[in-house]
Amino acid sequence: MGMKRLSILVVVAMFVLAASGAIGQQAKIKVIADQDSAGPQGTNFLSLLMLLRAPQIDLLGITTVSGDQWVTPATVFALWATEQAGRTDVPVIKGAEQPLVNTRREQELREALYGSYVGWHGSFNPDAPMPGRTWEPPGGYPKVKVRAGRAADFIIDSIRAHPGEVVLYAAGPLTNIALAVRMDSGIVPLTKAIYIMGGSSAGGPELNWWWDPEAASIVLREPWKKIVVSPFEAGAQVWSSEKLMKRVVGGGGRLADHVRRLYLESGPQAGTTMWSMMWDELTVASIIDPSVVTKSEIMYLDVDISHGPKYGHTVIWKPPADVPEFFLPYSGPDAVDREKWKGHLVPPAQLYPATVQMEVDAAKFENMFVDLMSH
Repeated sequence: MGMKRLSILVVVAMFVLAASGAIGQQAKIKVIADQDSAGPQGTNFLSLLMLLRAPQIDLLGITTVSGDQWVTPATVFALWATEQAGRTDVPVIKGAEQPLVNTRREQELREALYGSYVGWHGSFNPDAPMPGRTWEPPGGYPKVKVRAGRAADFIIDSIRAHPGEVVLYAAGPLTNIALAVRMDSGIVPLTKAIYIMGGSSAGGPELNWWWDPEAASIVLREPWKKIVVSPFEAGAQVWSSEKLMKRVVGGGGRLADHVRRLYLESGPQAGTTMWSMMWDELTVASIIDPSVVTKSEIMYLDVDISHGPKYGHTVIWKPPADVPEFFLPYSGPDAVDREKWKGHLVPPAQLYPATVQMEVDAAKFENMFVDLMSH
């Protein structure tokens, strides 16, 4: 009887361990990272390192796109990121090089007509390298190779392989996502959520949507189960700094030497800085722990694709609280007809509600960043 009880206890223990392991696996968030993976420093690269090292994330793959850098060098740096993080098991798939419609030539002509946009143009910068040019990351080119195939196909196949489980993290121009939903719109209801770094909560230009406006508009007009947008203004509330990087190095971990070499022992090139707003890092942090964002608003977002002076600017519609109350009856002597106002209280038919991040707990974010980078 004693042996029988012991056997039962062993079986129960094995079952509990197996169940707890399965729960641990289920707790991981399946993510596809689609972004302009520019490097070796900056918001793009740091956010990839966070995703690659985060124990809460099951990173299915990294799909690259042009934006801050052209897609060819961005793909090199994405591969290098997997090596730096010790995660060469995560595949990197090269994506779109050019926007769907916009071109560098049109952008230059538009600025000549309406006035120069003196701001960050990404790979459309007047002094940007040619699209096919690559250069060595610190220490040499990565040894790991890009996976064959196209980014849009990988996105489709991965979502269909894990229906209802995948979070799309889109932190560059939305070209690959737009191509994927045009090739297979059936992936939209199968996607758990899409987190987008881009746009402006106040309206106006922001690189990721400004660079490929049509792609952004296509993606925003799809009926995703959950749309979370981390706009320019949210990321502007947190900045990288020497103090923050010293905390990462002090925390140890695999990335400590990488951060020390690139941020504490190296200086920026003339006319540049290595410190920047942490747009992409904030988006990653909010996927793992939404409480890092202390205030959000529901908005219906689109992008101006009229090819006029506001081409690429964010367009915002917010749900009004109620029929407006005017201080004088300018329209006539009758009382307000609420029924006739109802049509003005509904959002544009082609858009869907997005949760737009507005305010950030900077201290909590910095602690999360240090923890993930020190893991």
